[in-house]
Amino acid sequence: MARSGSTAESSSALLVERAQKGDVEAFTELVRRHQDRAYAVALTMLGDPGYAQDAVQDAFVTAFGNLGSLRAPPAFGKWLSQIVRHQASRILRRRRFESVLTPSAPSRAQDPADATARRDDLRRILRAIDELPEGDRDVTILFYLKDLSQKTVASLLGLPVTTVNNRLHSARAKLKGELLPLMQTVLSSYSLPADFADAVGRIVRVEGAIADGVTGALGRLGAQASGTEPLETGIKVVDLLCPIADGGTVGLFGDPRVGKLVLVEELTHNLRGRPRHPAVFTFIKAPEEVGVYTELLAEVGPLRTAVLAAEGATESALAAARPFLDAAVFMTRPLVEAGIYPAVDPQLSWSRLLDPAFVGGDHCGVARDVLAAVRQVDAPGRVGARARRIRNFLSQPFFCAEAYTRRPGTFVPRAQMITGFKALLAGSYEHLPEEAFLMCGTLDDAIAGGGGPIRR
Repeated sequence: MARSGSTAESSSALLVERAQKGDVEAFTELVRRHQDRAYAVALTMLGDPGYAQDAVQDAFVTAFGNLGSLRAPPAFGKWLSQIVRHQASRILRRRRFESVLTPSAPSRAQDPADATARRDDLRRILRAIDELPEGDRDVTILFYLKDLSQKTVASLLGLPVTTVNNRLHSARAKLKGELLPLMQTVLSSYSLPADFADAVGRIVRVEGAIADGVTGALGRLGAQASGTEPLETGIKVVDLLCPIADGGTVGLFGDPRVGKLVLVEELTHNLRGRPRHPAVFTFIKAPEEVGVYTELLAEVGPLRTAVLAAEGATESALAAARPFLDAAVFMTRPLVEAGIYPAVDPQLSWSRLLDPAFVGGDHCGVARDVLAAVRQVDAPGRVGARARRIRNFLSQPFFCAEAYTRRPGTFVPRAQMITGFKALLAGSYEHLPEEAFLMCGTLDDAIAGGGGPIRR
């Protein structure tokens, strides 16, 4: 049955390729195939069928406008799930912000008593499902939402039927008591309308026509607000290991005096003057406040790339902040003491864009190998020496710090950065001393500092 999931993925990839050429009918079929899984994700996050449907509809419209940025068509399902989560998070932020402004505001519709009771049951079920492991959660909500067979769920998720059966068994063991019979009746009554895919198709056809009149081709519907386009900051460690989403939100964490302000200044310098890439930089006292600030930023108007810098980072605070972030950059004191600037910790930092669907398989492969290499900086012999060259090459002189470092700042394009790390991973520059790669922008800078020729 693993093969059936693979076949479905391949079929969806062909539809993606057609949709990328402007075939709305192909995209409508993609919606039909992926809508239930997308809705399950949104419903679990939002706990409200109406808001979940809004999030899924917005996600599909956004996906259509950004299909050109999807580098790996077979990854459409995973890419779409990220967009759904992004849209659901925006709705969550807006709802929380509205509840602060108008705490007594009524819900979207005043339900009669029986409908209210059913919604209460739904929320109880969703809370219980949300406590399940992620794999069990997806299988369970899909199975009960539309009374699908295990075989159909396996095809939707690209899993063997035996895996689906095992996860359902595990979930049922945790959801004992009155919830199981409730799930069968309650969840199925909140499924998407039968004509949902056709309605989305009509929307993208209309918006696509509008975009054609304004920008030609498919246009870029909602690209800035999608949070799926990686910005090129010119800062190697950021662009490689924790790429920033255009229109997304970045958390910047670290102890005092590890260079957070300097990194913010460099980002401001490198992104200044780009008409499509405005950025908001806000310092907050603690990670617990990330949710509050993202709610406020969502009301500013066009969604802007936001960098929220906070002192300290407890585990619970970071867990609370994670749903509001597209990436997190951690700066640590040991790297400062080792002379690595910016002192970005490769192992702690992350980005949801570090995925082949967003940055491509080549980028992800290099990032994975770099992370594996820097774990070996204390190893003896050539292994440790190569790891230290790679770790040193993650450092970089900044424009905003030229007066202090006496080194000219550098902006390293993403393609050049990936080529550089590939060469180091292959051992092509091991004739140069480790120090040659410290605080340099490109390999040419390292060669100039290390005094050796390029080794082909």
